[in-house]
Amino acid sequence: MHRSSRRRLQSGFTVIEMIVIVAVIGIMATIGIPNLLRVIHRAKIEGIARETSTLMQRARSESVRQNVPTVVRFDLVRNEVVAFADVDGVAIATPPDMFYNPVAGQPHRTTDYEIGRYQLHDNVLFQEPPADGDGPIKDFTPNGTESVAIFDPNGSIRATGAVRFGDLRGNFLEIRVEPAATARVQMRKWDPDLNDWQTRNQNDKPWGWL
Repeated sequence: MHRSSRRRLQSGFTVIEMIVIVAVIGIMATIGIPNLLRVIHRAKIEGIARETSTLMQRARSESVRQNVPTVVRFDLVRNEVVAFADVDGVAIATPPDMFYNPVAGQPHRTTDYEIGRYQLHDNVLFQEPPADGDGPIKDFTPNGTESVAIFDPNGSIRATGAVRFGDLRGNFLEIRVEPAATARVQMRKWDPDLNDWQTRNQNDKPWGWL
């Protein structure tokens, strides 16, 4: 073997090759890191929206199965979504009050009980797009100082509405429940070009992400 070839194999990469490798890694990092961050943020807000959709559907099913109204409420202070069955009003022969106030010591399902609860991820908030202006909770049923989604045993929702989520990159998703009779749960995304909420691939237009 030629002496220069032996020297090259023994010493590993040349300086020029190392510079090229570092440059390629730098380019890949510049291109890849922003895309990776975009995917992470997208996964967080989509995960919250899907979890809310699932909880809505569970609350509706529980109302039908147990023959009691169920409530999904949105705690803007604690950044929580909570669903519960409003049983205690039925048990004491008074109209359900739509507040979570279980009676201590009662067997399960003979007083109010939780169906599910979760907290929003970091960097995801109850938030509406600035151009929308309807607030993070639109419509639903007024209950005290807040609006809640109330499902009845016939499978309907008392008042249609939507809950909106936003992230720090300017992406917004909503979970909308309508029409009232069937309480269909649907996920939509805010389209800044159209200034409107769109379902996935509506009019053959995929969702864009910031």
